[in-house]
Amino acid sequence: MPIKELQLDFVRKIKDPKFQVKRNLLSRTLEGELQTMFKGRGMEFTGFRDYVYGDDASQIDWPASLRAKSTLIREFEEYRNFEIFIMLDVSNSMLFSSTNKLKCEYAADIAFSLVDSLVNVGDKIGLALFTDKLVTRRIPRAGRENYYSMVQDLTNPNNYGGNFDLGKALMQARALLGGKSLVIIISDFMGLQKSWSHQLKMMSPNFEILGIMVRDPRDKTIPTGAGQYVVEDPYSNEKLYIDATKYAKTYSEAAKKNELEIEHTFLQMRSGILNLSTDKEFIDDLIVFFKKRAIIAAKAKTG
Repeated sequence: MPIKELQLDFVRKIKDPKFQVKRNLLSRTLEGELQTMFKGRGMEFTGFRDYVYGDDASQIDWPASLRAKSTLIREFEEYRNFEIFIMLDVSNSMLFSSTNKLKCEYAADIAFSLVDSLVNVGDKIGLALFTDKLVTRRIPRAGRENYYSMVQDLTNPNNYGGNFDLGKALMQARALLGGKSLVIIISDFMGLQKSWSHQLKMMSPNFEILGIMVRDPRDKTIPTGAGQYVVEDPYSNEKLYIDATKYAKTYSEAAKKNELEIEHTFLQMRSGILNLSTDKEFIDDLIVFFKKRAIIAAKAKTG
């Protein structure tokens, strides 16, 4: 179910003053909150210097001072050795829309906003587009070269469309990544295989995992009084005609139950998930989400 064209114009987006303001706010939020969230922070020894009046005496290295016959201070530099890896679902169910944006276009906008904000923070960022496998893979690296490669992947329509198996994609991603990585999964989480929760459980001890659920309004509800409504399986193309008046409530209840089950699975793994709808802006919700996750992480460390 490939697509011929994507409505993604990141150049115009970057030039938009409103986006620049939001991007800068998101960058500041990520720079501050990710330090709190991640397990990979620490202090790295960088060398010695002579003690001067006012220095913390507890930082004096007495053995080194005796050898050098001078009072020496050990100097440390804060470092963050984690990596950020974004996984973007580009399978067939993401090629749907009842708004002015396909779910995959909306999701690609989210991925780009995160990449564009994080590249200014200086962390190592990677990106994989996936279906029932990793279609593209950019291992986390710092620098503009990797940034431009990820933008090319996002804007290439040939990368979009295919079957869906999150479990297999997670297994492949786990083999690529080192420890102390943050994995952000952007997907509608529709058509999940049973193995996905097992793979999530396998990754959770060694990775920080966050989900961003992207759903179209029609994934949640169908209009009442619309008469016969066609529901199609994006993978088998099987169609089902239903009476919207009769089954609209059942449809919305089933959709809500599905969302809650996915959210519950993430919470069981002590992970977080943000639920977004393609008819609404997302950056403000992203900022609030990361701030909440930082508060949760801080409480977990002190509790």
